[in-house]
Amino acid sequence: MNMSIGTDFTEILNRFETISLEEVNRASLMRRKDNKYLFSIRYLPELLTLVSKDYRVLEIDGSRSQHYHTRYFDTLGKEMYHKHHRGLANRHKVRIRRYGSGSLHFLEVKKKNAKGVTTKKRVKTNSMEHSILLKEEEFLTSVSPYAGRGIDSAMENTFNRITLVSHSQSERVTLDYGLHFTSNEDGEELDLPGIAIAEIKYENQLSGSSLHAALRKLRIKPSRFSKYAIGMALLHSGLKQNRFKGRVRKVNKLNMEYQQTIK
Repeated sequence: MNMSIGTDFTEILNRFETISLEEVNRASLMRRKDNKYLFSIRYLPELLTLVSKDYRVLEIDGSRSQHYHTRYFDTLGKEMYHKHHRGLANRHKVRIRRYGSGSLHFLEVKKKNAKGVTTKKRVKTNSMEHSILLKEEEFLTSVSPYAGRGIDSAMENTFNRITLVSHSQSERVTLDYGLHFTSNEDGEELDLPGIAIAEIKYENQLSGSSLHAALRKLRIKPSRFSKYAIGMALLHSGLKQNRFKGRVRKVNKLNMEYQQTIK
């Protein structure tokens, strides 16, 4: 990422009021609806400017953008990936995520039901190793149809995240950028500095969302995007991905356009 974009983020984020991690956790929406948006990183400074008075930004140890590292697990036949590709309801994602640069890890299981509502269950862990799944077998089998011995590490990603919380605390926004993917099967790696992903998490109605209004003003439309599913499709062209082709094309187009602007 070029320095001008990074500097713009710092300057703009300093205009926001801040919120602590403790307050964000109290506002956490473990059962929620969500809308995602895929767009060029070049729109992010303007988007932040438009909503700087409507949200508070998460600040941890003086930083208003945090680094995340995620390891995704799947069956040998990639059952979770294929269920997502087929658009099946009641599908799951199993991951271990490290939040920030410290030692805060969670084993997390996300489930999306037929009504489009996402629930997330998680338990605190101390590492990202597969042995955690065996240690937390009881938790894993209580919230998903999977057991630790039946799944293994499939992919990892890292990214930077800006977290915004509305003043009413009824809405939470994440803005992810600087994505990097690594296949745990063949070691293939992929950098995507040209894209950003916004996700609005809300309980009831989206109509009052300032971020949603700002995205519409910038003509950025909702776009389903799973970091696991699209990351796997990008890394493994042999996987069935007919329904993901449009999103894969868009990711590649945005990334290529960005790379051309920084040459």
